[in-house]
Amino acid sequence: MIEERLLHYFINNNFRRIGSNIEDIYFYYMINDNREAYIISVFNMPKGVEYSTAQYEYIIKQIKDSFINNGTSTLHLLSLIVTGVPEIAKSLCLESIDNHWIIDANRNKLIIYETQEADFIGLRKVIDNILCEENDISPLEVDSRFDYESNIGNQGTNPLKRDKRNLGQQFGIINSMLIITNLIAFIILHYSNFLGGTEEMMGKGALSWIYVIELKEYHRIFTSMFMHDGWRHLINNMLVLLFIGDNLEREIGKIRYLIIYILCGVIAGIASISYNMIKLQNVHSIGASGAVLGVVGAMIAILIMNKGKLENLSGQRLVLFAAFSLYGGVSNAGIDQAAHVGGFIAGLILAFIIYRKPRGKRRGKSI
Repeated sequence: MIEERLLHYFINNNFRRIGSNIEDIYFYYMINDNREAYIISVFNMPKGVEYSTAQYEYIIKQIKDSFINNGTSTLHLLSLIVTGVPEIAKSLCLESIDNHWIIDANRNKLIIYETQEADFIGLRKVIDNILCEENDISPLEVDSRFDYESNIGNQGTNPLKRDKRNLGQQFGIINSMLIITNLIAFIILHYSNFLGGTEEMMGKGALSWIYVIELKEYHRIFTSMFMHDGWRHLINNMLVLLFIGDNLEREIGKIRYLIIYILCGVIAGIASISYNMIKLQNVHSIGASGAVLGVVGAMIAILIMNKGKLENLSGQRLVLFAAFSLYGGVSNAGIDQAAHVGGFIAGLILAFIIYRKPRGKRRGKSI
């Protein structure tokens, strides 16, 4: 049986078994020198309904809490559900924050949903070999036996889907669209005569409190977010968005990320026109810096809520980057510092409002 083969693998590879009085549930773990714990749970659920979602989540939470209470610094967890009815068992995985793979015992097939990691300390290859032995096939044929499915339903086996999934993990969809939009807007404004050229468009889309307050051209608060005065200005903002924005999008999701970006840009614009109106300065401002600094502020807030540990992002470096960016805005007369500060503070506040820290931690993050 698959469970017995997994048991032999864990025992022979320095995993320890956790005693459990629950029938057909097994736990194995390994702790490295850095106090990182790797936990694998195996649920034998032939009918897929042996445990409700609440019961399943409670069991997972109990095992995680026991490691946390014993001082484990970082927790990595994978739950393997061995079932003959994956369509039913998958309901246990949809809303969870941990890794959950399903082994279809009838077809001897591993099912990994698109929201899950493609591998876990090399265990996928182990399961691959076990399934090959069960099906009496060569390991070279294994690629056609793995299903990558969305949370909506079974999309079948597609060798190309794995590459698309990894690409999506590296580059967030919304973040990439925002970068492309800024790039297209820059090219149109600077190199196309169709819309009147740079100077005329600056007059129509740039942010100025006189146009917004006196002439009621409120659209400028939004259009100015996608305008840049040169390649250097554009590249500086987009590079920050490329590295920080992707992290934020993965952490909070596409919709929340888009909300934070747009709202921070709008709030940064409002801060800019308010400051310049009070100072009676007739200033035209453009750029995504307010929204970008909002993304940085939101990322810092989330790092604070996660005690400075999140994926591969260094909290110290991010804070230093934000400090230098804000200082550059204050010290440079050509930079709209009000927009920078306003966007950054907006990002901090919005993240604390809309971000919900998971009860445990996501894959590979500290508990």
